[in-house]
Amino acid sequence: MTISKIGVLFLHGYTGGRFELEPTFQYLKKRYDFEYEFPQYPGHGTTLDLSGVTGYDWYEEAEKAYFNLAARTDKIYVIGFSMGGVFASFIAQNFHVDKLVLIAPAFDHTKLSRLNRIKLSPAEVNDHLKLNLMSRVRPRLKNIPIRAMQEFIKIVDAKIGDLESIHCDTLLIHGKIDLLVPYQTSIEAQKRIPHSKLVLMEHTPHLIMFTEDKLLELNILTERFLFLDSQLKHLVD
Repeated sequence: MTISKIGVLFLHGYTGGRFELEPTFQYLKKRYDFEYEFPQYPGHGTTLDLSGVTGYDWYEEAEKAYFNLAARTDKIYVIGFSMGGVFASFIAQNFHVDKLVLIAPAFDHTKLSRLNRIKLSPAEVNDHLKLNLMSRVRPRLKNIPIRAMQEFIKIVDAKIGDLESIHCDTLLIHGKIDLLVPYQTSIEAQKRIPHSKLVLMEHTPHLIMFTEDKLLELNILTERFLFLDSQLKHLVD
């Protein structure tokens, strides 16, 4: 019997880096043997330098990593966070992917002027404030030029594509107190992706990797879906 060689592609988000998915990578790698690609887009990482790069540079890095992985594996799983979720879904629309995990995929984003549409309760607002995520984000803001935001919007619009053409099993995971990408975006995406399951996580922000208990929940969900052959309908039983 031939044993399939599994490859996992990890795709981080806009203005982030490998650190966003590193905890999930480490969790899975300690438990399973798989090949992987874990690209970091030009200008991204712990230190940002986005002045001379484009959204197409970012996507091309993701696609190049996919082909590098496909050349040495039989099965490919793709995990994408935020903008990386958009890239992951576009790759799945156009190339062979066996399983797809989309974590808060940025098919839409929230302008500050439209935060009211998220309709957080006072308790959920308090949950978000207690996480103090702005202390992690604020030091990076000075290194994000307006042009980089324009590139983000442009590349997301270009790579959303046709979600109905994703034919692999897909797991969407989204936090219900996400202020950057409203979880309603994933509800709509789940309706369009044929073989998909959506898990909405209570008390969970966009930057799940900075919340210890929710990060563990995310990792377990991802593990069950990718490696334990859990049926989509039974994933959260």
